[in-house]
Amino acid sequence: MSHQTGIRANDDLRKFLGKCRNGDIRLIKVSIQNEQLSLDGYRELVGTWEEDYGSMVLSQLEDAQPCYVLFRLDTRKEDTGYDWLLVSWSPDDSPVREKMLYASTKATLKQEFGGSQISDEIFGNVRDDVTLRSYKKQIGRAHV
Repeated sequence: MSHQTGIRANDDLRKFLGKCRNGDIRLIKVSIQNEQLSLDGYRELVGTWEEDYGSMVLSQLEDAQPCYVLFRLDTRKEDTGYDWLLVSWSPDDSPVREKMLYASTKATLKQEFGGSQISDEIFGNVRDDVTLRSYKKQIGRAHV
């Protein structure tokens, strides 16, 4: 079991997360800034999740800078709303302290967002780990 850091979402992120569940937001980028989980960007829905994935997810990832990306899928559960994918980005060339901080804060992000809405997770060290093709491969294995 990993230890949590005590880092929490700041007020702006909490407010945004509360508003984004209506279906208009496709992507939420979250970073750790000033020892808080912070909104670092978002994108609105354009097409289907598959059409939006490639252009939206990869463009949010920075070299040597970990982050989380919450990506809204098109499936929906009656009781919890839309399904979301959590992308944990931790590039190989990022500082070890940053990698550890993000790894130990992921559970807090899931709790702040609502873990029941996150239907899938992927982790990436290189961009190829988080492409649409890689994600489809992963879910294909999970449903076999």
